[in-house]
Amino acid sequence: MGDGAYAWMWRFHLGDDTVSGTGVLEVRRGPGILGRIACAVLGLPRTCTAAPARVTVRRSRAAGPAAGETSILERWERRIGAQDLLSEQVRIGERGWEPHGPLEIRTRTVATPTEVNVVQEGAVVRIGRREFAVPKRLAPRVSAHAWVETGDRARMPPRFHIEVRVTAPLIGEVMSYRGHMDEEAQVRP
Repeated sequence: MGDGAYAWMWRFHLGDDTVSGTGVLEVRRGPGILGRIACAVLGLPRTCTAAPARVTVRRSRAAGPAAGETSILERWERRIGAQDLLSEQVRIGERGWEPHGPLEIRTRTVATPTEVNVVQEGAVVRIGRREFAVPKRLAPRVSAHAWVETGDRARMPPRFHIEVRVTAPLIGEVMSYRGHMDEEAQVRP
């Protein structure tokens, strides 16, 4: 991955260090009334064609659940338009766990030399130390795809494009966004 844009895309999604990027996103809330209500309750951004965006992924290392494993704790700080969205996840290699209250979304980040895909592997509900699998047909779904366009390969700062989609049973599409992220030279402490 000697290409700067591909290296930036990989560091953003699977790196061990804190990264930060800025860009522009087209945001779409789901078309149905239930989707609009879910977005309002969750404080998600409004539909807009060109929202300025800033994303910082703050990372720190911690001991993993198995001896010799290292897990990465990630705090995703997103500002899309005037809306702040915060989430945290734990990642070991390409596998991630992102809690939302008692619900935990489990993903796998698959990187090739030309793209990165975040694929949901499942969802569980945690009650104390116990967890219960959520049947696929009842679980919310999250997917993300990142890629580099031909014109971005020699661009400075490096840029990649992204598309994220969130759906839920009975609601359908809750929200999606699509746009690009340019690497910020320095991350604020």
